[in-house]
Amino acid sequence: MPNLTYRDVFRFVPNLIGYTRVLLTCAAAFSMYYKCPTTMFLSYALSELLDAADGHYARKLGQCSKFGEVLDMVTDRCTTTILLTYLAELYNSRPLALVFNFITVLDISSHYMQMYSQLITGKTNHKQMNNDAHWILRAYYTDRRVLFAFCFGNEAFFLLLYVNKFLSSTPLYLSIALTVLAFPLFFIKNFINVVQLYESAKDLAKLDAATLNNSKDSTASTASRKNTKKKL
Repeated sequence: MPNLTYRDVFRFVPNLIGYTRVLLTCAAAFSMYYKCPTTMFLSYALSELLDAADGHYARKLGQCSKFGEVLDMVTDRCTTTILLTYLAELYNSRPLALVFNFITVLDISSHYMQMYSQLITGKTNHKQMNNDAHWILRAYYTDRRVLFAFCFGNEAFFLLLYVNKFLSSTPLYLSIALTVLAFPLFFIKNFINVVQLYESAKDLAKLDAATLNNSKDSTASTASRKNTKKKL
């Protein structure tokens, strides 16, 4: 079997799914601003469903890759950010705009901090959890069903907030009911983001403390050897 090249990695099936998600996200964004709610809903929903498919095929086909992991995370963050940005405009409310902005910042910062802290401490990806990891993060990342349920519920909540602005009568009441049902999943998912941000920051600070302490010990040891030589 010939050695793989970077082009082969680009053509991995899960990465092709990732490119499809990017195109769907572009279609959803275009549809938002050109007032095509049906196209936006279908594009966004399909992109989120494919989010589960890329990981499945990566494991099934043995095509897990660092590029694929980053592509998946970046697509997730960009997709959510685009929708939250538009919701801030759609609802035309300063308090809600602040909430949507806060959620966006929390989402991006917690995932970036998590990925960076995991990689710098020797983990293979941001979902890898040791036994000493926070129990909430272990439960969230180690069971794919739990991960999918909260991610799906979170995105469904945002998407329903969008859809509610374009419905009336019975369909609106049904959509509002679904929004209420999705709210607990949205709330818990963002609480997990808070925990993730804190735990990642703590891991990085622990690493910094250990590095600085080792540096102090090394400096003290060097100084001690120099003093010994001077006495001799």
